[in-house]
Amino acid sequence: MHSTPRVLFLALVCATNLGAQITLVDDLNRSVSIPSAAQRIVSLAPSITESLFAIGAGSRVVGVTDYCNYPLAAKSKEQVGGVINPNIEKIVSLRPDLILLTMEGNVREDFNKLTSFGVPVFVTNPRTLQGIRESIAKIGSLAGREEEAARLVYSMKNVEDSVKTLTQKAVRPRVLFFVSLQPIIVVGTSTFLNELIELAGGVNIAASTGSTYPTYSREVVLENNPDVLIFMSEIIQDTDEITNLYPEWSKLNAVLAGKVFTIDADVLSRPGPRAVNGLRALFHLLHPQHQ
Repeated sequence: MHSTPRVLFLALVCATNLGAQITLVDDLNRSVSIPSAAQRIVSLAPSITESLFAIGAGSRVVGVTDYCNYPLAAKSKEQVGGVINPNIEKIVSLRPDLILLTMEGNVREDFNKLTSFGVPVFVTNPRTLQGIRESIAKIGSLAGREEEAARLVYSMKNVEDSVKTLTQKAVRPRVLFFVSLQPIIVVGTSTFLNELIELAGGVNIAASTGSTYPTYSREVVLENNPDVLIFMSEIIQDTDEITNLYPEWSKLNAVLAGKVFTIDADVLSRPGPRAVNGLRALFHLLHPQHQ
């Protein structure tokens, strides 16, 4: 039995009776109220846009960022600039009754400007899979899609639980996950990606640094000698690029064993509904015997 999605749904539906005022606490610990389910939503983060479409609220989206490229229907929406540099005037001209943004992507100055116009602004900042599920449930409440959000949350939890079951007794390879090669920056601790690595049955070598995204030297990578190397898809296309840049890495266990992988950055790094797709992809890379 998965009680968490059901509890979330029941708690939120109590606050969102049709036509009733909706009041929820966002990730800035602010109480945000809207008179009824939002009809004209501006999303200032790709993960939020994906969440809205995934729960059937795409028709209520009137504005998105230039980076909101999934699903395909999102690209037909009015674009309001980038995540960190949205066009405030254009957003206001769309007459939104709700603006959704994130803490990490969007900047405080834009948040202050948007709130000054009197439009409800709800901030979400999930850092874990549980946080993503809670965020989707709240977005569902604000958009009048509570039941659809509850079903999505339930489905996501099922995927996570299935992967957990499969990795309980698995041998856990030592992993380095790169977000940059020049300079060398890897995924550390207290990050969403670190949680995905661990849930997928890996050991994140860089978690021991105590830093979220530590910078490594080429020598430190060699000393740690990971079993698996993972790169965001926009960083490299094949192993030769790595060994051409750092020839000594050809001696790494991961390179010798052919355990150098790329993964779609959009799927893996966006804290939205496709995060469980990223979890599954990581799991199959680390444990190919379960294909």
